Formats: sequence, structure tokens, C-alpha cells
Amino acid sequence: MAGHSLGEYTALCAAGVIDFSTAVFLAKERGRLMYEAGLKTPGSMMAMIGIEEATLAEVCRETVTVIANINSPGQLVISGATENITKAGEMAKARGASRAIPLQVSGAFHSPLMQPAVDGMTPILAKVTFKDPSVPIIANVTALPLTQGRQIKDELLKQLCSSVQWQRSVEYMVGQQVGRFIEIGPGKVLAGLIRRISRDSEMVNLGDVNAVRGLGNS
Repeated sequence: MAGHSLGEYTALCAAGVIDFSTAVFLAKERGRLMYEAGLKTPGSMMAMIGIEEATLAEVCRETVTVIANINSPGQLVISGATENITKAGEMAKARGASRAIPLQVSGAFHSPLMQPAVDGMTPILAKVTFKDPSVPIIANVTALPLTQGRQIKDELLKQLCSSVQWQRSVEYMVGQQVGRFIEIGPGKVLAGLIRRISRDSEMVNLGDVNAVRGLGNS
């Protein structure tokens, strides 16, 4: 299993690491603390289309920003202080990006500016018991499998300030002979990303409860 950013909590619940009420509680606290971190250290995010990761990494180094999401080839997201994001967008377009799209978010998520959220989540997560997952969960931070409950807390803290390695997560799963991906939830955003990463993979979208129930009968 794998989940993108907040979706990692969904994956944890589905894999039996935490129960539903705990997942909802942690998601609420995470959202609150990330919002408050955005108030303390204002920042923003910008989607970059059509630019190589190595080129964008150079832009980030020169503008004190970071790559927050590696979603698929040619679709990356950067994060940082608002004035730096604006400068990075201009620089990225000058270096080949086809589009630089500001995102309507309340902070510089998945960047070092989220450290206050890490500080707030640390004592909250310390009180939670994480069971071993029933199936491996591919971590946002490392794009490698989490197989033990003791690994989970560190992952959830690190992902707040680290890049979401979605492309590498999918590539890892494909390398493990996964050929069919099932996206659960409304919309087809992740399905679209996976198709760009692995064109030969089969995609199934389950957008509501009835579709999920139907999968069990197929």
C-alpha cells in the first residue's frame, strides 16, 4: 500500500497499523499543526510542469526552496517562503519549465518551514501504539517498504519536512512486479500520475463505497 502525503495515514489505517478513529485524530492534529506552522513561518507551494528534477534542484538551491513532491516525470512541486517561491517560478520557466502554477495552500508543506509541526506532532505520536502493517507500506520519505510498527512514527515525522517521493514509490512497486494499481477515493489524480510513471500498469479507480464493495465481488 502507499498513500500520497496525508494519504499515508489512510494506508496505515487500511493496513491495520492504526484504527480509524486514531487515523482521523492524527489527521486532524497534523492539519492543525501544519496550518499553525504556516502562520508562524509563512510560505507557499508551486507546481512545476515540464522541467527535469536535476534542473529544478539547482533552481531550489539558488532560491532557498525545496522540491516538496516528486509526483511523476515532468510534474514536480516546490515549497518555501512565498517570495522565494515566486523567484523560483520565474527562474524555472527561464530554464525550461512549461508552466509554473501557484498552489492555493496555507503553508510551505513538506519543507523545513514545517518544523514547528514536527515539534507539535512528536509528543502526540509518542502516545500512539503502531502495530506491524498487514502488508508493506511504501514510505513517502524513502520510497521503501515499512514492515514494522516501530518504523512508522519516524516516517510520519520526517514526511512533514521531507519531499514526497511518489514517483520513486511507484517505480519501486513496479520493480516488485506490481502491475495493477487500485486508487481508492474520489478523483483520478494518482491514477494519472501512475500512468505517466508506468504506462504498462493497469489502473482501477474506486470512487465510492459501492465501487469498493464491487471490487470484492470481482
